[in-house]
Amino acid sequence: MAAVLVVEDNPEHQAVIAEVVRRLGHDVTLAGDGLAGLAAALAHRPDLVVADVDMPHMDGIRMCRALRDDPETAGVPVVLVTAYLPPGDSLLAGAEAVAVVPKPFRVKELTDTLRACLEAPAQPPPGGHHSAFVEAMLHSLDTGVVACDLDGRPVVVNQAVRDFFGDQLRTVTIRDWVRQFGLRRHDGTPLPPDELPLLRALAGEDVRHADVLAHDRQHRLRWFSINARPVRDAAGVPLGAVAAVHDVTADRHQHLYQSCKSRVLKALVRATDTVHAAESVLDAISGELGWPYLRLWLVDEVTDRLRPVATHSRPGYAEMHLPAGIDRGSGLAGTCWERGELVWVPDIHAPGSPVLPEVASSGDYRAAGAVPVRSGDRVVGVLTFFTDEHQEPEPALAVLLTGIAGHIGAYLDRRRADELAGQLAASIGEYVALVGHELRTPLTSIGTYTDLITESGDDTTIGEVRELLAVIERNNARLRSLVERLLDLAALESGHAGLTVGAVDLVPVVTAAAGAVEADAPDPHPAVRTDLPAQLIVPGDAARLRQVAENLIGNAVKFSPTETEVLVTLTTDDHTAVLTVTDTGMGIPAGEGDRLFARLYRATNARHSGIPGIGLGLALTRAIVNLHGGTVTLAEGDQGGTIASVRLPL
Repeated sequence: MAAVLVVEDNPEHQAVIAEVVRRLGHDVTLAGDGLAGLAAALAHRPDLVVADVDMPHMDGIRMCRALRDDPETAGVPVVLVTAYLPPGDSLLAGAEAVAVVPKPFRVKELTDTLRACLEAPAQPPPGGHHSAFVEAMLHSLDTGVVACDLDGRPVVVNQAVRDFFGDQLRTVTIRDWVRQFGLRRHDGTPLPPDELPLLRALAGEDVRHADVLAHDRQHRLRWFSINARPVRDAAGVPLGAVAAVHDVTADRHQHLYQSCKSRVLKALVRATDTVHAAESVLDAISGELGWPYLRLWLVDEVTDRLRPVATHSRPGYAEMHLPAGIDRGSGLAGTCWERGELVWVPDIHAPGSPVLPEVASSGDYRAAGAVPVRSGDRVVGVLTFFTDEHQEPEPALAVLLTGIAGHIGAYLDRRRADELAGQLAASIGEYVALVGHELRTPLTSIGTYTDLITESGDDTTIGEVRELLAVIERNNARLRSLVERLLDLAALESGHAGLTVGAVDLVPVVTAAAGAVEADAPDPHPAVRTDLPAQLIVPGDAARLRQVAENLIGNAVKFSPTETEVLVTLTTDDHTAVLTVTDTGMGIPAGEGDRLFARLYRATNARHSGIPGIGLGLALTRAIVNLHGGTVTLAEGDQGGTIASVRLPL
């Protein structure tokens, strides 16, 4: 009988997985999020972990990596269950899971997968060939392994480390590594030799997750996380030290790219004009990615040439002498404009480099790149960058740069900040992933609970079946609501669902909406207080405007503590009517305000709160308000919570 740890934040899916494990004859321990699962695994080492990917506090991918980093749990097999990532995704591969079960899954599929994982016998190497197996294992590991004797001489350097530093590593004593290979801390500051993890281990310290930054043989930056510990014989006599070297460059890049994207979005939202937006974007990219020189060029339609709008140059670097205008096909920027695609130049001094000779002659820069800025199908500008580091055409970085260029193009098309927020939040890849997640989650519950009913014995009571049917009906209703609201939103945005426009008094519309929300809210719930004028007439569709009011008031009530109050006001401001809904609830997570109007997006604090929702209310609200020629915004309140404001033309 095996001990199986099930880590899943969806109670229905958790119950199904646990039941399958029990039917296979094994013990089950349950955890509701990644941190709780990691703690449970470290407290009592399980024989198998079954974990969801999308969980609060710590997702399944990060939990897997944490298990692998601890020697006690490094060998525990993990089965990942996901409705968000496709089975071939690189993140899943990096988690080293023994199997991946995509949602929606059926009970038989899950049963077969878990049975195969639980019944796979361990295969220890045969006796008498231990050293050969160890040698083969060290050679095949992606993780670097280094061991040294008491004098700091390397005695084991596996292939993963040699591929990075070269074979000379084995001939240089550990104490000379910092000087020989230019090792630094993750923040780029010099690494004192005594802080080298192997030397710390030689001094008797057990080192965990030490950070080291280095250049590989192609002069590319690589970030490492190193674990090291002393090596002693059976009598406790020191023999040397050993270190495991984990290349965390991909994780570092992912963090940097996400941080860069967030800073760019914030810079664009806060910008007051094109020049300010361009300068803020270049500063954000340089600050996050470390590039010392960037320039944004825009097409001058009068002269049909590229002209610089903004330049970012880090102090201490040589001044770059560029012409005031660039023709199509000339230099790096002109080549990118002509091709209409991202251009990488790993070595600006190489023959055939598109970089202008006067630029390449600068000794400070090594690599460069350019990405087109588009407005629809037209290239309206080019973003160029130069760096003193070797820069290969990395796919994830290409996606980031293309996305940033897309956001700049959107900003040039739409200056109004509220329209920009919606434009920047739209991401086709994220939308598809979210649609898949929202469809697969209820489908998983419907399918698995149907399986449980089908496989129930003849002695199963009607009460037991009724409970299972209730889950199926609840998820069926969720699917039906999702489809209906998606169709309604699509009709609004495509123009197939028009407005029935007339003179609408917002006061009775908002009063009715507030009353309906209070009537539908489960007790106890926050009180809804209204502060309305006697009359406020706007041109519009009364039914659709009530839908807007119900969505915003409903959100405020749903996400606020029961003892608080939701305030709804109607006022006029210049030539607009303003509907404001203020609450003191959970508020908007940092960095997510621009994304809340995207279809199916739910804030992280709402997604894992247990509060039902499908993430379409705000998207529908924005579509309706836009059709009325108005705007809708969300802001953080002075006392916490959220202030939702709708402005409609009088």
